[in-house]
Amino acid sequence: TEVAFRTEEEEEEGDEEEEEDEGEEDENDSGSEDEGEEDSEEDDEEEDSDEDMDDDDEEMMVEPIDDGESEDIEIGDADEEELKKEDERLGPALSSLIQFRKDEKAFKKEKAVKKVKMIQFQVKILDFVEILLEDVGFTPSTMTVVPTLLRLAGKPSLSEGPIHSRILAIFKGLFAIKSEKLTVDFSEAKKSVIPELQKIVLKCPSKKIQQLATQTLFLLCKKHLSNPEPKKKKRKSNAGKTPTKSDDVFGVFQIILEDLLSNKNTKSDKNVIFQVVERFPDVRGDVTSHVTSYLSSDITLFAKMQAIALLQRILSFADAKVLSNSEKILSTVGSLLSTLLEADNPSPHHVRECIKLSQRLHVVSTKMEVTPPSLPSATNTALEEVLASDLAAKYNDLSSLTKKVISAYSA
Repeated sequence: TEVAFRTEEEEEEGDEEEEEDEGEEDENDSGSEDEGEEDSEEDDEEEDSDEDMDDDDEEMMVEPIDDGESEDIEIGDADEEELKKEDERLGPALSSLIQFRKDEKAFKKEKAVKKVKMIQFQVKILDFVEILLEDVGFTPSTMTVVPTLLRLAGKPSLSEGPIHSRILAIFKGLFAIKSEKLTVDFSEAKKSVIPELQKIVLKCPSKKIQQLATQTLFLLCKKHLSNPEPKKKKRKSNAGKTPTKSDDVFGVFQIILEDLLSNKNTKSDKNVIFQVVERFPDVRGDVTSHVTSYLSSDITLFAKMQAIALLQRILSFADAKVLSNSEKILSTVGSLLSTLLEADNPSPHHVRECIKLSQRLHVVSTKMEVTPPSLPSATNTALEEVLASDLAAKYNDLSSLTKKVISAYSA
């Protein structure tokens, strides 16, 4: 009963709600009808204005002119004689263009064939040179071809390929040639061949070609030193010291050493001088004296450090000829240390290398049982300044090394 009652009440409430909804819809319909009438009146006004504008446009439009030639022209309608004339006019231009393309292609092909033939011809010539060197040897007549081969191999366009490979093979056989076939005259080589080889070492950008030229100079110097000295009659002369073979050898590499220490844009390598002092012990004294004189000259700091490295390398051989310049070396080291310490930010590496050179000089002197030279006062003062500088406080190894050097020379 409660359920039924509830449903009846719900039905009555639903009827009341439906009546209210219907009343609202009637009000909305009446409002929409009023709005529709207003919209229709506005639409009628717009249509009237559009019709007036269309009438004005139709009056302003101009009728197209029909001249009877508005039809499309087809190719078939063209005059055959006109087409023939057009073909005759364009034909030569097209044929000349085609012929130009053919000629250009043929020219490129011919150029490539010529290049291949030239390379083959050059390789055959190099084969002949190799056979000649193997048969005749390194003689005054064959040594003139060496600089030409090096310049040819140094060209950027021939840095690779069969020609470059053949030249390397020729020099490989040249360096392995037997001593009895080395009959080159050193005095003749000094006139033309050696200057050409020196230019290649100094100016050629290729490290490989520089090495080949250097090895050739070593070969010439080695042969010169192995030849016995000719017997000469003793004559009184005021010309001074007679040049020896070691002087000749040092003269060959002196220009390379000077370029290394004085030219800012040098292409020389200090390893060449390292090999010189290693292969030819007789020139160590001359190299040491020359390098030491450059330390006290007006050259760049980089060049001076190169000189320090060269002296350290020479001292590693423990040669008595080197010790004759000990006092001069210590004096130049002291002046260089003072110069380094005057900079705002002195390099600890440069200072360390200078002190190492002083230490090595004392060690070599002791090893050779030669009394070490006394430490110059200027050098001693420079070492004391190193101990008092910020570098010694910052780098303990530098401070310890400086104390060892001062103690060793004071003892």
